[in-house]
Formats: sequence, structure tokens, C-alpha cells
Amino acid sequence: MNLHILFDKIINKYAYLWYTPWAKLSFVLNGVSFGKGLKVRGRIHVMRHYENTSIKIGKNVIINSAGWANPIGCGNRTYFQVFDNGKIEIGDYTGLSNAAFTSASGITIGPHVMIGSGCRFFDTDFHPLNYDERVNGNGRAHGKTKPIVVDEGVFIGAGSYILKGVHIGRHSVIGAASVVTKDVPENEIWAGNPAMFIKKII
Repeated sequence: MNLHILFDKIINKYAYLWYTPWAKLSFVLNGVSFGKGLKVRGRIHVMRHYENTSIKIGKNVIINSAGWANPIGCGNRTYFQVFDNGKIEIGDYTGLSNAAFTSASGITIGPHVMIGSGCRFFDTDFHPLNYDERVNGNGRAHGKTKPIVVDEGVFIGAGSYILKGVHIGRHSVIGAASVVTKDVPENEIWAGNPAMFIKKII
């Protein structure tokens, strides 16, 4: 076997043993709560701007946070960022790779959710749509926000964007590279930019 391939296999198999303790320490220092069975590969970036924000990670969650941890691309690190009244909650048995979560109001991910590499969750516009407010005001503070909810058993394909106010129903599938701007009912496949209904899941 090629030594490079063998080395990659060893790194991917045992990286949890090194990176998980560091992730736990980072979480403790940043006030992030987490459950038992957490497994992490790579270094996670955490930013909490205010004390009234929160980040909660459920039990048996798997997080990839490095390009080598998910070789399909679409992202090279996992980010958790909360400001204003932001809250991020990741449900039990959920897996995610090199995803980014930015919350000013609330992002709730249910249990058994699969989040593909490079997905982005933004519950805020960051900046106001009005030109005068953007150039004269405190940009991000005036951007509209609305919580995101992803129900149990959802699969979100790599490189997708889930935007403010979206509710994705249980067991639904979002195709890769989709931009989800409105609610997705349960047991449906949606894809595209903007994401649209494709078919029911039987």
C-alpha cells in the first residue's frame, strides 16, 4: 500500500483521540455546553460576542473541522458564531463537516441530522437591505433576523445555504449547493437556487 494512503488512513482513524480533548477544552473556555460521546476531527472556531448568547452541542455528535477530515471540499473548518441574542443548538447523534453557523436569534438543529461539507446557516441578513441604513447606521445590528429550525432526520447536501426564518421538516433532503429561503415540509426533496420542491419521499 502507498505510504501516503496508509498515513491518511491512520490520521483519519485516530484523529478523534487528539482533537476531541482540544475541542472540549475550547468549548469549556468559550462557555459551550456539550454532551457525552462528542467526536471531533480538526480545530473548531468558536466566537461568542455577548454573554446572553449560547451554544449547545448534544450527545454523540460528530464534527469534522479540517479539509483532510472531509476530502470532498466545500469548506475547510467548522465555525460557530453567536452575537446579539444568538443561540445555536445541535441535536443528539447529528453529524456535520466543515459547516458554518452564524446566529443573532436562534439556530436549532434536531437529532440525527446529517449536514454535508461546507453548509452555511445564517439566521441574519448581517446588514440592512436599505442603502441609507447600511452606510449611515450600525450595519449588522440593523439586519433582519429570524430563527432557523431543522427537524429530526434531515439530510442537507454539501455546499448548501440555509437562510433566516427557514424551517425544514423531519426526514427531508436538501440537494447539494442549494440555497434554502423558505420552509420545507417534512419528507420532501428540495434543491436549487433558490431551492424548490423536487418530489415527495415515500
